[in-house]
Amino acid sequence: MAPDSRFWRHQPGEATLRLWRVLPKAAFWFCALCALSFSNVEARTEPGKDSWSDVPTAVQAIEKPSPGESLMLSSVSPSSTFFNSSPTGQSSDRNQIHIPNHPSVQKYIRFYKGEGRATLMGALERSRRYLPIMSEILESYGVPAEMIHIVMVESCFKAQVTCRGAGGYWQLLAGTARAMGLRVDRWVDERRDPIKSTQAAAKYLRLYYREYHSWPLVLAAYNAGGWPVSKALRKGNTSDFWELSRRGTMPAKTRTYVPKVLAAIQVARDLEAEGFMRPQYSFHSEIEPIYVRSALSLEDVAQWIDAPLSRLQDINPSLRLDKLPPDGGGFLNLPFGAKAKFDVAYQQYLRN
Repeated sequence: MAPDSRFWRHQPGEATLRLWRVLPKAAFWFCALCALSFSNVEARTEPGKDSWSDVPTAVQAIEKPSPGESLMLSSVSPSSTFFNSSPTGQSSDRNQIHIPNHPSVQKYIRFYKGEGRATLMGALERSRRYLPIMSEILESYGVPAEMIHIVMVESCFKAQVTCRGAGGYWQLLAGTARAMGLRVDRWVDERRDPIKSTQAAAKYLRLYYREYHSWPLVLAAYNAGGWPVSKALRKGNTSDFWELSRRGTMPAKTRTYVPKVLAAIQVARDLEAEGFMRPQYSFHSEIEPIYVRSALSLEDVAQWIDAPLSRLQDINPSLRLDKLPPDGGGFLNLPFGAKAKFDVAYQQYLRN
């Protein structure tokens, strides 16, 4: 539940926001700290439906193509560490998240294995198309792949989940999403795009890690906002999340949220041992994003390329009205191999 701060491939490395890349270092930190402080004003505290928020590659980062260009999004390689290890891949030692044998973590492990079992199994099944590439995106920004379990807790991998203004896989508020480079308006909501929203979330999580240098504190800030966490740190005179929780200086909802995410990570590290069947993770479908200047409808495009409308809706989750926006068009995802048919039909459309 990312607080509001007015937020697709990848090899581990430092990917910085383009705007800040050209600013002086002092200005960068001033803006970042201001954004994180402001984020607390509209922090979401309510869960989306069917979420657990209140229940006890090597692929290079993609820059936006220039108008007229197409870009193929490659599938995740079977040789990726993701497929050779845990369901979220193995981060480097630097990124490995330590999970203590804490009573609150054990409580939610028991929940996932008991009352929440069906919910977890549904989330795992829905994750199988996107979790590999989303995990690699996180790692490319220096964020542990296992932080993908924020999505498990927030939305259960349901793109359409919304609550109190938060939406998409990562349940970002609109202001946070926009601050991290996403478009959110009546026509387009890129929080629903599994790739773009994960890039935004990775940038956001990395900002918090630069501030707190602790993944439990990053989770706390993601849930409550930076101001409550910084206030707790000053008041408690310690950077240990568990000690701050014990003293009651962390918000109550955050004292439960962090153990929920860590418990989900612990269960996912060895699904079979915890009594779950590991999903058969599929490759992300190959698509070709192209820039279109016209407000085309997905229904018309489906007819042009002889593809099911449901297929186009599936690979264009950000288009709220199944239509490109009228303010100059935008990016349209086509099934790989369909661009030739589209180009012929589109040129005919422009001549009419």
